Amino acid sequence: MKAMLVVMALLVLAGCSGTLPVSGETADGEKFSGTFSRRTDGIGGTVTLVSDKGPTCDGRWHLDDVDRMGSVVLKCSDGRTGTAELDAGQPNGTMRGMLGGKRFEGIFEDPTQPAAR
Repeated sequence: MKAMLVVMALLVLAGCSGTLPVSGETADGEKFSGTFSRRTDGIGGTVTLVSDKGPTCDGRWHLDDVDRMGSVVLKCSDGRTGTAELDAGQPNGTMRGMLGGKRFEGIFEDPTQPAAR
């Protein structure tokens, strides 16, 4: 049983492949910064954002590996939720949607590409 837990933990860790910066801002000027985690398959992962006003937001992102479009779903520590469309067609991807009923826009490094060295 112990060996099986170790194997499962290694598989979970193997599915992660670093983080990439992401930043955004709501229409009323609240700024967010954080990271996209990147799985080795490159098409999905988690996102963590921290507001300049204190709340944190966590969620999941997904990108289609063909058209480079996707989405992110967020839930914040202050109860806000949000969704945004992702477009990774350029070196700096764009994120556009709503967060807590306010327009939200951001940019990110493409999480499906190998990290720059």
